[in-house]
Amino acid sequence: MAEAKLNREYVNSRLGVGAFMVACCVWSLYDGLVGWPQKNAAMEKARPLLLGTNLTVTAWIAQDDNGDDALVRLFRQTGGNVPGKLIGKIKELELPSTLANDTISLERQSAQLRKLFEAPVYSDGDVQTQWWQAGITMLLGLLAFAAIGRKANMRFIADDHGMSGNGFGPQTLAYEDITAINWAKWAEKGIIVLTFNSGKAVKLDGWHFSGMKGIADEIRKHRPDLAPDAPDEEVKR
Repeated sequence: MAEAKLNREYVNSRLGVGAFMVACCVWSLYDGLVGWPQKNAAMEKARPLLLGTNLTVTAWIAQDDNGDDALVRLFRQTGGNVPGKLIGKIKELELPSTLANDTISLERQSAQLRKLFEAPVYSDGDVQTQWWQAGITMLLGLLAFAAIGRKANMRFIADDHGMSGNGFGPQTLAYEDITAINWAKWAEKGIIVLTFNSGKAVKLDGWHFSGMKGIADEIRKHRPDLAPDAPDEEVKR
């Protein structure tokens, strides 16, 4: 008799995926509820000073002997930290050296800086994407856990009496009722598909269920006419 049941390696893989997705969900919720609102609040407190200081991008990000730049010093005055996204946006406005002294370019840069300082670091649209991301990652995490739960009690049993276990269905299936076996993915992925005269198809997956090689051997023994061309040595699962 051969029996196949849920593969622990597969379970650990799905649990890892599920846990990662849930962690991403929690991270997104934190950013949307706490992290990003805090950064917007820090920006709100620093905004009067930012708008009242007419510096170029180069002046804003030039570091002093302590490794601090004007942005860090200004936000420190208001009791906050510089949002990383703000730093990135400011650096995007930096002029190439060939335009460093070009009056028109500097005026344009100044207008862009002012527009940047007048806006929140994270817009309502940015926060909205966090809710979507949280919902999607939570759904993916739950699906990963559900895949394990759905298969946790599944069993495939094959012996001289036929194929039984809830993986095959509520009734014992006879070997002679198999009309076709698709072995195309067996050697590479450990998957075979049985088709019965009733039209029913059963997928046997050696990655999801350990012990599936024993099931395949029993089927091969009772239905040698439907055996694969590849020898056992080439079967990976």
